[in-house]
Amino acid sequence: MCFCYKQDFNQSQNQPKHTMKLVSRVAAFALTAVAGASALHADTNSTNSVATGKDVKAPVAAAPAASPTFTFNVSENYDSRYMFRGVDVLAGTGILSTTFAPTWHITANDAITMPLWYATAVKSNAANSAYRELDVPINYTHAIGQWTLGAGYTLYNYFNAPSFCNKPAHQGEQNEVNENVSYAYTNSIGTFTPSLTYYQELGTANGYSYGSVNPGSSFLSPAFAAAIPLNFIKKDGSITFNPNTQLNFGFRYNNNANGQALTGVNNWQFQLPVTWQVTKIWSVTGYWAYSYQDQNLPYTAKSLGWAGASIGASF
Repeated sequence: MCFCYKQDFNQSQNQPKHTMKLVSRVAAFALTAVAGASALHADTNSTNSVATGKDVKAPVAAAPAASPTFTFNVSENYDSRYMFRGVDVLAGTGILSTTFAPTWHITANDAITMPLWYATAVKSNAANSAYRELDVPINYTHAIGQWTLGAGYTLYNYFNAPSFCNKPAHQGEQNEVNENVSYAYTNSIGTFTPSLTYYQELGTANGYSYGSVNPGSSFLSPAFAAAIPLNFIKKDGSITFNPNTQLNFGFRYNNNANGQALTGVNNWQFQLPVTWQVTKIWSVTGYWAYSYQDQNLPYTAKSLGWAGASIGASF
């Protein structure tokens, strides 16, 4: 949602988009689809959402199941910045968020996940303290051996979004579909997962004057993630290092600070999360992340870092 107004990378014709969640969900929903897909592989470790937060918030991956069943993941998250698709959406203001992700394991190879995400700005910045966001995604994944294919839809709802491009604070929404593919392979070090996710913006059906993101724009996110047990700390493998990186491309998705729609390299970023599976149910995650962009994205430095933490439970 970049704003100009902002839309994570979604905006109306002349508005930047928002960077939400993940690590900035970060790597949030790009990784959301991959996480749901990876959940179908019993030998693949996943991480909690650490503000991958959209790009900040990536919901905790669903637990694997050998037979049709329902599982639930919840987490409370904090991100020192709300980075979404390369944009510092709230200009340095942190966010607190809650993720609730029910998953239906239709078969051993098929799953449907709905990782609901609600976020509120931390009141360190008076101009952005009223910001709220509710994301309603639904993702389907199908595993074929070590490959996972997925597709999904997300409805983003923005409340009291900060002003951009001389436009007042407002309510907005964004409709987005995505397709993704990933391949997980495991060796003596850990599990490694290259992936590719493509997002397309559908525009705003209800006529909001501040639709998030340029209708018809798209965003491509090649990524590489790893899950490495830190057995030198805990021999049972309950502590894992889960680095991931993305080189993102936008196709009229984000606007620059002058309101011009951008096509080409959007930003490069990486996240360095460490997760401790404290019990079968509870886990905690902390991370540091970094992003670099050279596109004059609104209110976003060329080079910046941020951090976050989350506590999650899986049932």
